[in-house]
Amino acid sequence: MGATRPHVQRRATRTALSISLAAAVAACGQNGGGGGGGGGGGEGEGDQPFAGARIDFVVPYEPGGGYDTYARALAPYLEECLDATLVVQNEPGAGGLVATNKTVAAGPNDNRFQIVNTPGLVSAQMAGEEGANFDVNDLNWLGRVAAPANVIVVNNDSPYKSFSDMVDAEDTVRFVAQGPGANDYLAPTILGEAYGFDYKIITGFAGSPEARQAVIAGDADAHILPVDSQLPAIESGDVTPLVTIEEEPDPLLPDVPTIYDEAPPEGDAKEVVDSLVALGQTGRALIASPQMAEDRVQALRDAWTCVAENDKAVADMEKQQRPIQSLDGEETAALVSDVLDSPESFQKLVTQSY
Repeated sequence: MGATRPHVQRRATRTALSISLAAAVAACGQNGGGGGGGGGGGEGEGDQPFAGARIDFVVPYEPGGGYDTYARALAPYLEECLDATLVVQNEPGAGGLVATNKTVAAGPNDNRFQIVNTPGLVSAQMAGEEGANFDVNDLNWLGRVAAPANVIVVNNDSPYKSFSDMVDAEDTVRFVAQGPGANDYLAPTILGEAYGFDYKIITGFAGSPEARQAVIAGDADAHILPVDSQLPAIESGDVTPLVTIEEEPDPLLPDVPTIYDEAPPEGDAKEVVDSLVALGQTGRALIASPQMAEDRVQALRDAWTCVAENDKAVADMEKQQRPIQSLDGEETAALVSDVLDSPESFQKLVTQSY
């Protein structure tokens, strides 16, 4: 039952990537697939532009969050695949835009690449956000790391036992968010407008943990963030998940219904919700400067393929409940381009969220 699902390209963890296997193996320097990223020896140094170099792996947020966790967990594997030394650098500011603008401006031979909140970059460009000094179509996309679904969580004593209860609520539903333009501000705006229920967004929190605490304390009704960010609070019993904003059940929350199962969107709402899902599927990704030399971009893309196809890396990330959901660089760029071409109705709501 329910609405037709959006046709958005989605791959399993070890998807068949379009980059040639031969190039990926060369980038990894594999001679037998040892531990880590695949054995970064020196035999392929003639073809490896980063061999022996230091590379800055930039996280555009403070230490300790989801992006930082992914970067620090992946860095040792990427090091071996690149035969280089990676240094994770935290460069917070302006919701990630400070670091991203610096990466975009990096020169052809600067040893720098970055993990990004792709939905944030795409929505900032849609909204014409001041400070977004880039065109995401110009970025060198190295690959998508993961695309965790957004999940709505509520207080354990909440009157809302399902998302349908929210849609049918007579009272205003109070969401919490870090501020306009943030992921947890964008999603409730779009859902409230698409389904036509009264909502309010409370802001001013220092971060997502503080925002979620307001829900736990009963000072607000709901919070929306990616599953891997909400999971510790869910597993500790502090909050209850209602629904994931995705096509299929999330592997980390397999028993939580999707929005299509719980309250299938209809009419104009469907294209808006489909677009929100597609935006979320751009996920956490890796970028390099538009000016970076082609051989260096390819080496970084091959390194990501090397990590995504490494059984030990995949298993390590799953243990940390930060699964790899890989797309290669070309696939990621195509997905981003498609989302930028979302319907005008969706783009207007994104702009309204800033």
